[in-house]
Amino acid sequence: MGPGDVLMNWSDGPLVPGVFMERLHRFGAFVKIKGRKEYCHVTNSGRLKELLYPGAQVALVDHLAKLKTQTLGLKTGRKTRYAVRLAYYRKKWVCIEANIAPKLLMEAWKERRIPGLASYDRLQAEVPLNSHTRFDFQAGNSRTGEKAWVEVKCATLVDSEGIGRFPDAPSERASKHLSELMEQAKQPKTKCFVFFVLQNPHGKAVGPKDDTDPLFGKKLRKASRSHVTVGAFRARVNLKGARLIQDIRVLL
Repeated sequence: MGPGDVLMNWSDGPLVPGVFMERLHRFGAFVKIKGRKEYCHVTNSGRLKELLYPGAQVALVDHLAKLKTQTLGLKTGRKTRYAVRLAYYRKKWVCIEANIAPKLLMEAWKERRIPGLASYDRLQAEVPLNSHTRFDFQAGNSRTGEKAWVEVKCATLVDSEGIGRFPDAPSERASKHLSELMEQAKQPKTKCFVFFVLQNPHGKAVGPKDDTDPLFGKKLRKASRSHVTVGAFRARVNLKGARLIQDIRVLL
């Protein structure tokens, strides 16, 4: 994957600076924005303790930026005006928003920069496998009839050795995805992929965080031996946008 210079610009307008105050629960926090204490959405269910602490600089999406009305709930279905997207960490911006990772992968696939998915001419987002599981993507080859299931995981935590670790909080859902991918990989004309997107520029590789979620680490190693392709990419992030710039190692 080449480095590239063009970022995927944030499509929802310029980010708003803020100072993190307090995390109330997984998806809610107080942030000081323009001198006011605001209740904001946290776009990641991980612990993020090294990124979101009192006094940390953050950058937020303003969901009213393109709206001409204050009736936010009626227009968007959202209860909060602001959502935390970036956190400033060791002089660089880290993207904490988990939903950005699939978007970055889709952009890179359109530019034919994901080697494992190069043979597929269709990549459909949010495809249900069954009534209780939905994967990030289903890829398809219209000529051969081959298909692939693709799950994308956002990593933000980087340890003292520069290794991005996932997950930073126990995730039954992530382990369940791996089990189902292993089953799907047994089907004819079907491949399965797990891609980690490291949205912290300080990392150089990715690996499971076994002390936090040993089951996930065990399942990931088993998946890699069971015809599930495991890969990782590092993203470049700034206040204007983000982009996948480099494929990196997965340490199992």
